[in-house]
Amino acid sequence: RYIAAHFAGEVKTTESERQAWLEERKRQVAPRSQDLHFMSADSWPYIIRLTEMSGLSGKEMEAFRHRLKVVQEIYSDRVAKRPELPWDDDWFRRCEYTVDWETGKWK
Repeated sequence: RYIAAHFAGEVKTTESERQAWLEERKRQVAPRSQDLHFMSADSWPYIIRLTEMSGLSGKEMEAFRHRLKVVQEIYSDRVAKRPELPWDDDWFRRCEYTVDWETGKWK
């Protein structure tokens, strides 16, 4: 949606804004340019920002924020279950969640 909005001219960023964003990402990953895609905790606000820039607003945006918050909670739960050592049991990969998207409750 963001890319389509950008191509349609609905989202405008300057080259200097894009360069500044890139320089900040480079600063965060230091010499490991292969990690430019890795945003860690910045991923969630970045998704919100791109979605807002795409033109989604009002009730639709609030519904998106609500859903993304639930997704983030479930993701964090799964990450917390991951063992420290990569060769340990990967039982956490088989967890299944039940979600009530209206209330935001999951188990």
